[in-house]
Amino acid sequence: MKTNASAAQAAMLPPALREAVDTIYAAFQRHGAPTQMLDVCTACCMDEAMEREMRRLPLRRITTRHFYEYNSSAKGSEQPAEELLYFLPRMLELMALGEELHHSTELYLDRLGHCPADALSPQERAAVDAYALSFFHEGLGHAGREPSPFNGANAFDILLMFHKGGVNVQPLLAHWLNDERPSAVLRYAEASYWDFWGKNEIQNAFAEDQPEFCEAMKAWMLDPGNRQRFAQKILALDTSAMAQPAHCTCGNCTGPRQIVEAVFDWVSE
Repeated sequence: MKTNASAAQAAMLPPALREAVDTIYAAFQRHGAPTQMLDVCTACCMDEAMEREMRRLPLRRITTRHFYEYNSSAKGSEQPAEELLYFLPRMLELMALGEELHHSTELYLDRLGHCPADALSPQERAAVDAYALSFFHEGLGHAGREPSPFNGANAFDILLMFHKGGVNVQPLLAHWLNDERPSAVLRYAEASYWDFWGKNEIQNAFAEDQPEFCEAMKAWMLDPGNRQRFAQKILALDTSAMAQPAHCTCGNCTGPRQIVEAVFDWVSE
């Protein structure tokens, strides 16, 4: 049963994302709370009292702070699946609410990616994939400083986060290509301006040991059909409504309009 607090949190989510979170809870309900000490370092990474609380609190009452310390702690190279999969529904719920669960967004799901390959049942894997798609769709619907599940991260960071968690990002990329919302186009311009174009490689330190991700992203970004599709979407944007950064006094600062125009030049080459 949901507590009043968790019910209020769930009500804050958009309907499709709330449904995806509820599906995650249902799919993973077979996993019980850990009875052994968690895979964390209590010497310097996670407070001992917080480690005990995380095992003993009802799942929906575990807080952002618990997960921040849990995810940031030193841990084994292979994760104890039963431990992580019990916590996963609450972790994904907090993530959907835009909570900060690690010092780096790309590492939010690092523990999930270090579980054994067969740890998730087909039903659980399908629920995670559906959640990823719903989360990505919702994040693409917000641009600039609007509150978003992305919580300040760009869309490439989010894709890398899911990849590190063992999620196939190809359905997310296909969704993005077909997303006609102006906010999704702006998300493309923002992410690719800072983290791809210029060197034509993914520019993210957390991707340096992820060649499969980098190669897949490069192929998607450089695909002529994809470039043409985004060029057409950029042309359809109303750039006259894009303001300069609030601090700008010279008119030459890098704002949304300058980013969109630069990315259009790159994708049109």
